[in-house]
This record gives sequence, C-alpha cells and structure tokens, in this order.
Amino acid sequence: MEREMLNINGNLVGEIKTTAIDTKEGEKEVANFTIVRKNKEEGKVKKEYIYCNLYGEKGKSVKEFKSGEYIHIFGYFKETKKEDKTFKNFIVKHINKIKKEEKEEEI
Repeated sequence: MEREMLNINGNLVGEIKTTAIDTKEGEKEVANFTIVRKNKEEGKVKKEYIYCNLYGEKGKSVKEFKSGEYIHIFGYFKETKKEDKTFKNFIVKHINKIKKEEKEEEI
C-alpha cells in the first residue's frame, strides 16, 4: 500500500509531549503535538487542527519548540479504527521551524 506523502505548514498549538514506548526493536521515543493551519474555503478562513506523532531521535530535536511557532512537517496520515470510531494522526518523517522572515515571504 502506497502512502501519500504531504508537506504541511502551520502553527504549533500547546506544548510538545514526549514519552517512550516499547517496540519490537526496543524502546523508542515519541513526541506528540498539534499544529493548526488556516484554509480558505468559500471565502471563509477555516482552521484545521492536525494531531502529529514523531518517532525516534527526531523527537529530541523538537523539545525546544514553543507554542505559536510556525513549523513545516513532512509525512503521511494514518487512520486507526477502534470500535465505531476512526482516529486520524499525521506521522511526521521530517520537521523544521520556519523563521518569521520566511513565513512573511510565503504570504
């Protein structure tokens, strides 16, 4: 099954939570966070909140990120079904902070 890889820019919401999980390969660090991006639809600005998971060593590099900072993420969406509910998470493969000057140039 081929995954659609996506680039998303948005602002970090709240704080990044890090924890360790046990996997077949041993203990792995995971960082969980949410970003918000604004989309224009039918003349209105709508906010989309995206729950993100970042696994491995890269999780350590995001600990200093602060709420409100503009970031770029690259990865794919993963759906998980539990009972009658479907959960959609974004699995992050790459993340970096976008400097304020870069953000202003994009607009």
